[in-house]
Amino acid sequence: MEQSYKITDILNSTLVKNIVKNLLAKKEIEIIQRPASFIIRLKDEPEDRIFRIILLPPNGFTANKIDETTPHPEVRKAKIEIKGGVKPNKSGFNLLKNCIKYQHYSIRNIKITEDEPYPKINRQNYKEEIKSSKQKFFVVEENGNGFYHSLVNLSNEWILLVLDKELRLQRTPELKSKIENLDKNQQKIINLLYEKILSLGDVIFEKEDRLIEEVCNFEVDVIIPPLIEMLNVLETGKHEPCTVYAIILKIGKENVKVIDFLKEAVKSKTAPKYYLDELIKKLSK
Repeated sequence: MEQSYKITDILNSTLVKNIVKNLLAKKEIEIIQRPASFIIRLKDEPEDRIFRIILLPPNGFTANKIDETTPHPEVRKAKIEIKGGVKPNKSGFNLLKNCIKYQHYSIRNIKITEDEPYPKINRQNYKEEIKSSKQKFFVVEENGNGFYHSLVNLSNEWILLVLDKELRLQRTPELKSKIENLDKNQQKIINLLYEKILSLGDVIFEKEDRLIEEVCNFEVDVIIPPLIEMLNVLETGKHEPCTVYAIILKIGKENVKVIDFLKEAVKSKTAPKYYLDELIKKLSK
């Protein structure tokens, strides 16, 4: 029977420590825990090209759920290298055959029926590919292939992946101009929301439900402009832009005026078009 290892066992292994040191240049790192995976990234990543280490536990996956895919509008193209299986007491990777399932859509513009921008698998233009240790392959291509994708560990071992991601030009949110005319308490709450989105990502809905409720009770003309600005937030593995998307959608379902702000943002190009378009589609139904 295969011995089970905890994430601490894997992170403390000499093999993983060496990969982290060699790939991330001994700089300060952050370890992000997702529902069924772990991401090791630089605390301060470059703006154009980044490397990350993904650790998949036995039967783990990169999306929120095993039957979902995740959008990557921030990516120009991205490549995955499957290093192999990791065991704490081994100095090299285990070579695993048919260990990773690459779940993806072959085009960018697919119909999303879910509220969140995480389309389920097995719809039109959905593809699957099975990969093995040492393979390198593109998970996102400029032609739209893999724009929605996820990876699934088919083995009963921990697997280490290396992500090489080239980013589209992005700007960071500039909240000051969006909230400077609000009262001090409103500014404080909106700044706190942004801080929590940066630190927690989509976990904010589990840990800060009161804050979410308070924000959703703001007047639309107070909260929607800064939220649209927050859609420019960098994606670090915590699904930060999708978190903002979900908050806007929640408010928009209760107030039809939200869609007017979104349409204006499309015209003025103040936030990523992908998120604005998807929100408009959802709120136009």
